[in-house]
Amino acid sequence: MHETTKDMLRSLFNKRRIGGKHTEEANLFRRIKHLSRAEQSAIIEDWEKCMKDGFVIRLKKTSEFHVSLNPEKLKEILEMIQ
Repeated sequence: MHETTKDMLRSLFNKRRIGGKHTEEANLFRRIKHLSRAEQSAIIEDWEKCMKDGFVIRLKKTSEFHVSLNPEKLKEILEMIQ
């Protein structure tokens, strides 16, 4: 897993964006704007894998996608980001 993807998960955890408390997905992707296209693609693939594996909950709210960490998978997420 790419280090920036871990940073994104760590950021959600540190800000306590778990379960019902969420943030816009665009806010997380601001931190990869300065990276090359190849790195951005790798990070987006990792992010999609996190959603597929159930680590991240993604819901459409106010016409934007909002994300939070899955409270049922917190133990696994902590192991990944440390």
